[in-house]
Amino acid sequence: MKSIKTISPVTLMKKLSKMMTQSNQGNDEDFFYDRNQFIKHNYENDSDTYKSNDVKDKVRVMDYDLETINILIQQVLRFGRIVYESNSVVYNFPKNERPKFYIKDIFSKKKTNTIKYNMNKYEGIKI
Repeated sequence: MKSIKTISPVTLMKKLSKMMTQSNQGNDEDFFYDRNQFIKHNYENDSDTYKSNDVKDKVRVMDYDLETINILIQQVLRFGRIVYESNSVVYNFPKNERPKFYIKDIFSKKKTNTIKYNMNKYEGIKI
């Protein structure tokens, strides 16, 4: 059985950090979906990759997993929780705390980036 070399925690965190730095530039709307449900619904498309013993496929799966971790962290940073949905309806947010874009505000073309806003808001404040 071929296996990928164990990745060091430092290498893993560097890869995740790079992903997060890139994602910090994205809009909140890009992260407002149930990532776990997405993986489950798209499993059949990649089932050969997931079941493969090929080292390249194993690396690809690890990259999928790191992207999932990145998205979940982005959700916590942006929305204060991980997004869960059922039948295309997000159900784990209080009604008065759902993002404006989720309400389908068709009149607003403005995109939101909570991370940029919060970074500017708290810049220079010691924790």
